[in-house]
Amino acid sequence: MSGHGYEKGRLNLPFVGLCTFGKYPYQPDWDSIDADFAVLGAPFDFGTQFRAGARFGPRGIREASTLFSFGHAGAYDHEDDVTYLEADKVRIVDIGDADIIHTDTMQSHANIETGVRAILKAGAIPIVLGGDHSVNIPCINAFSDQEPFHLVQIDAHLDFVDERHGVR
Repeated sequence: MSGHGYEKGRLNLPFVGLCTFGKYPYQPDWDSIDADFAVLGAPFDFGTQFRAGARFGPRGIREASTLFSFGHAGAYDHEDDVTYLEADKVRIVDIGDADIIHTDTMQSHANIETGVRAILKAGAIPIVLGGDHSVNIPCINAFSDQEPFHLVQIDAHLDFVDERHGVR
């Protein structure tokens, strides 16, 4: 985050500029990811039962995350008076969203998997912002050639099933 901070005169406040996760750098070239963590949006919600809208999740999470970048090169916690995830210690990039093709679940999931595989190829840890519960499937598939791995899912509940109301 060069040029970011009070000392340099460029605050990069939450309401200006591009809305990336935590105002971290945007890396649109998935072959040039150079980071410890890479954030991928998976704005997919064709798997919802009756309440569409989860496709706006990545955008909402990114927007909310900018509030922690108020003139600091990291996530400032006012209660602890500490800046976490400092840019000079942890390299984080936002690689944008996987392409979602309306009405094509298989290709949309393949595109999410491609994004996660690009992150893994770069040696970074993927952070995927969804979307509905089905975005777990392409994320897990991307690890098919990896050693055992851990998945952390933050959600209100887990609905990971193969079939719902007779539909696979």
